[in-house]
Amino acid sequence: MADWERKPGFDLSGKKALVVGCANPAGRALALAFAEAGADVAVASATTDGNEMLEAKRIARTITETGRRSFAQGWDVTLPTNVQVNMKQLGKEFGRPTILVYNADLPLAKPFEKVTDTEFARLQAVNQNGAFYTARSFVREFPEGQGPGRLIFVTSIFAERGVEGLTAYTAVKSSVVGLSTALSQELAPRGFTSNCISTGWMEWTPGRGPDEIGANLLMRFIPMRRFGRADELGALAVLLASDAAGYISGQVFHIDGGVSQHL
Repeated sequence: MADWERKPGFDLSGKKALVVGCANPAGRALALAFAEAGADVAVASATTDGNEMLEAKRIARTITETGRRSFAQGWDVTLPTNVQVNMKQLGKEFGRPTILVYNADLPLAKPFEKVTDTEFARLQAVNQNGAFYTARSFVREFPEGQGPGRLIFVTSIFAERGVEGLTAYTAVKSSVVGLSTALSQELAPRGFTSNCISTGWMEWTPGRGPDEIGANLLMRFIPMRRFGRADELGALAVLLASDAAGYISGQVFHIDGGVSQHL
């Protein structure tokens, strides 16, 4: 990977980052963006799904090929003890991260009255509880004297906008925005920032339909007339993780092609 001339403040050299959640392409894109900016990057799956765990290992291997250090783990973010134990192991074998990205995302599109208790509990476990457990362990294990902490939660515009069939998903995702907002207040005196990156319809969004605008009514609803790409999250994440963003906290940044302005 070609290096690039980084301006002071945006350089992540010497920093350690952790990206949790590799089931969608955003996990890879964010991890590689941090590595390109100079950070060593650990990657963890959010579930014990075999494909997601393999993707974490592939991402880590790609990072090491760029000359940065990496470390891959298989997490189950629904289990607080599992999260805490893995965070401790990470600190011992890789070093304690000062940058955390929570990218775990379990989607569900289903009429409100047909959502089962089991489905809703699983949504909460991965999207909401996992975000809380991971952020808590990150703060508990935060290295003293290693500079400011950065928390970044990748969420969805549907955390803030109501769409038919997404009520359960919206209810859970909105709590992640609330978590980030609250953390931006509670942790601010200790130098932490906490922000959300909110995505719209992306290339991996389930049920999005074909990519041709002539064959997809949904795409006509998006001002940019296309779905978002994973690599379009990286630059913003690097900024929010950098020293240049030390006074940016409690915010929700939309990467959605402008769709949330009229949704």
